[in-house]
Amino acid sequence: MRNKKVGSDSPEIIVTFKFETATSVEKFARYVDYSDREAAVLIDHVEEAFEKHLETSSDFEKMVNYMKRDTAVVNKDERRTGLFTETSNNLSVNEMEELKEKLNEAQLLGNNLWNPVVSFDVAYMIRVGILKYNPELEANIDRLDKVFKAAEKEKPKDPKKIYQAKKALELEAKKRVVNQDKLKAAMQANMGKFLKSEGFDENTFWWGSVHLNTKHIHIHLSFSETKTSRKMLEVQKEINGKIIKLKEPRGKLKEKNIARFKSNLFHFLEIDEEKELKILKEVEVGKHRQAILDQVTDVYDSTLLNFYLEETVRRFPKEGKLNYSSNRKDFRESKAYLTAFVEEYIRTIGKTEYEAFTRATREQLDGYRHVYSKKEQFDLEKLVEKRQKTLKTALANRMLKELKNYSLNQSEAITSDFLNTKELEQVVEDLKQTKISSKELGRYKGLVERSYAEAEEQYFRRKLRGLEHFEDMGGNVDLKNFSKRKFEQHIQLAQLKQSSSRDLSEFEKEKKKRLKSEVETARQLSIDQASNQRIEKRLQKLAEEEQLIKKTRDKALIQFIYDTDKKEALASIGKEKKVLQIKNKIYHNNLLKNKRDNIPLLKELKTIYGEEKSEKFFQKKVKQFSKQKIKLKRPQKHRRFYRKNKKYIKKRLLPRFKTKRSFKKALKNGHEAFQSMISLSNNELKRAQQKKRQSDEEEEKGR
Repeated sequence: MRNKKVGSDSPEIIVTFKFETATSVEKFARYVDYSDREAAVLIDHVEEAFEKHLETSSDFEKMVNYMKRDTAVVNKDERRTGLFTETSNNLSVNEMEELKEKLNEAQLLGNNLWNPVVSFDVAYMIRVGILKYNPELEANIDRLDKVFKAAEKEKPKDPKKIYQAKKALELEAKKRVVNQDKLKAAMQANMGKFLKSEGFDENTFWWGSVHLNTKHIHIHLSFSETKTSRKMLEVQKEINGKIIKLKEPRGKLKEKNIARFKSNLFHFLEIDEEKELKILKEVEVGKHRQAILDQVTDVYDSTLLNFYLEETVRRFPKEGKLNYSSNRKDFRESKAYLTAFVEEYIRTIGKTEYEAFTRATREQLDGYRHVYSKKEQFDLEKLVEKRQKTLKTALANRMLKELKNYSLNQSEAITSDFLNTKELEQVVEDLKQTKISSKELGRYKGLVERSYAEAEEQYFRRKLRGLEHFEDMGGNVDLKNFSKRKFEQHIQLAQLKQSSSRDLSEFEKEKKKRLKSEVETARQLSIDQASNQRIEKRLQKLAEEEQLIKKTRDKALIQFIYDTDKKEALASIGKEKKVLQIKNKIYHNNLLKNKRDNIPLLKELKTIYGEEKSEKFFQKKVKQFSKQKIKLKRPQKHRRFYRKNKKYIKKRLLPRFKTKRSFKKALKNGHEAFQSMISLSNNELKRAQQKKRQSDEEEEKGR
């Protein structure tokens, strides 16, 4: 290697070249994965060049496969390699294999392989905004670099010490925040010009890799040809002990073209601060946006996310193209569940990246404020909201693309048949924001009400059982009996709430209405029903309860019934009375159409509600009993076949899935089974029914 002094100051960019001929190595393709010690030797030359302010010329070791090694490349996506080309910033594993095949082809044709290395000064990288400045980190890297070089200079050499020092340097150097996209863009913009200046044509291909494992950030490049464009030279080579003459393509490159390439890189990276800042902000936004889009097709352990996906696919239209922007009538419900999925996704799994995206977008858009002549024309929040909407649409379309090849329209639910109360409440809130039918939304509201009714029944049954633990004494018998009647009323009402209105008889409906008026709190009472007769009746009952509490000396009993002490229980009853009286006044003002007088009364109500802790405490207590999963009812056409042939199908056709198993996995693994189940002919259906009857008869005989 020839070194040439270029000045007293450390160079900001160093470019080195080395080439291999088709006969000098066994296989070009091995360079793509190469990871042994030879590669590290090459970097030592670059580090030495920075120390001695030398510009290295075209003598270098083998560099190509070193590019992909994990100790040097910072690449978080395991599905991609970290290598880049003129058209791609991150080659996939399949693309890398195609590159290897191309290299083998180039070698078979007798072409050369060139291996440039471009290395950058640390201060220069910080100045042009490619490297984020971290004083503490840079100091550690500088210290570890000196330790590594000192270990290499020691005599005799200690291989273990050298390895440990090098590993420590690599780990620390890879913690840097580097704008790799900009470095790749510099190569993509200038490699074509350089190759053209050397006379290479369209048959030339190249790739590169950014390495961050040393003090100086560097890029490894390689290029070759599928068809020779270089001048052929006659050379002598020793093969199997014999000297023979061969013709090989010229490998040496012109120094002036290398210098121009370096100069072009410098000018591409050297931009003004304002432009640099804008680019960095744009890159930040794009990075977070892509991260969210990449995560959305991952496997989920969330029951609610899987539920939304199931319902989306279940309601897919039978034909036609699917796009989230479509307003097709037969896509409306499917779109509603997909919208709910996106909202739940950015609220949970994608929350961190979504917030980072929003923050970066706001910072980026704020830089365009000066473009608008009037301040009122610039609405930052509106612009950010527009970007968020665009991202959500992209997320929805990404999921549509993933799911549109599958269909569960004819099958029974498999992964998310059960949702708990909290999840059902979230479903209702999410679907409220969509254009889903009121009938579909009402179904989930009914399930939430049923869930809370079951929880209330359990809660008051526990309260009723707990009363038996208190002995009957003179002062507490009346309160016990009063509370017992109240708890029984709550249990009866909760049981009636668990059935839909259409399943109740007229007598049960009337009973439900009466019980509701008996047990509902003053806050729950509608103003339209706050007539004198009803308010008077409620006040009398509260007065009776108040006297019973005052008469009772058993503090433990009061604490058990009201979940608070005697003083707080009496204060709560006092607030109940006050709320009833205020609602009665509002009721009369409404009758007289004197609604203006209601303003101070409504403010007073709001104040009382804000101070009221008892109702929130009760809801919290009830929620402890509402963790039971609720079985979701599917439409009749989805259940009919499964119900008739449940036993046979479960054993022979349907695979088993756990409740929290990923919907996408279940969908993929079970799709063929679902299709075979649906495609049963009438004869097969009869055979299945017959087999089921025979099995049932055998079981009966066995008993």
